[in-house]
Amino acid sequence: AHFGYLFGICVEKGSELPEGHENRKMKYRIVFQGNNVKNQDWQAATFDDLGSSPASIEAARAADLYGSAPGHCIEMADAVQAYVQARLCGTETWVCLPPEWRDGPHWTGFRRPVVRLRLALYGHPDAGTFWEQHCDRHLRFIGFEPIGECWPSCYFPPALKLFLVVYVDDFKMAGPKVNIKTGWNLIARGLELEPPQPMGIFLGCNHILEEMRLPNGRDARLMKYVMTSFMRSCVDLYLELARGVKLRTVDTPFLPEDHLLSPQGIPAS
Repeated sequence: AHFGYLFGICVEKGSELPEGHENRKMKYRIVFQGNNVKNQDWQAATFDDLGSSPASIEAARAADLYGSAPGHCIEMADAVQAYVQARLCGTETWVCLPPEWRDGPHWTGFRRPVVRLRLALYGHPDAGTFWEQHCDRHLRFIGFEPIGECWPSCYFPPALKLFLVVYVDDFKMAGPKVNIKTGWNLIARGLELEPPQPMGIFLGCNHILEEMRLPNGRDARLMKYVMTSFMRSCVDLYLELARGVKLRTVDTPFLPEDHLLSPQGIPAS
């Protein structure tokens, strides 16, 4: 058996966004202290280190391309407390409750009460794997077929022609507008999701879908990836920490595309 501890952490989600933004909020969660786990002999516990295979950034971009086709759209949704929707498998695990959770007469007389951990709580080294397996089983059951080994956590139900990308607890779905709602309803039969939203901030990057007119007169759709607010917050934090430093306005430092002309490619004198 494994024995571990729980603790709470509180962070400001979306801290790079301006004050008052609806997506800037405090978030508190309970996590498993994965770096301090003992076995039944009070030795350091070993884990299976199963690993997980979230979707790649290329898959997310491919979904944007597919969702920009005529008659298609893109929506996203977050899984509600994703990991704890899955059961904790493997070695039997017990956790010590923090003092602030030992309220009520039923805890009287216990010096260090422990309870069985039955769900894949954040912080457990294998929790991500158990959630991914749980999610994958349900998606396959409702007809979302995996695209292939080179495209992990990407699914395509042939009947609905939808492209689903799963990055841990973030879901992005692209495809025909008439089928999007059906796809979300199928997923919601076994996974708890927040209400789907039009494409916006996904994996920390703001996605802006716009219409544009091409030089030949045809209309097209353009996807912009905007990280301005995040970059500004990084610069502001640097200036706050490095007091007295002033930054000059300079051109955007793009790397040379041709290494023949870059400083690294010039022969030494």
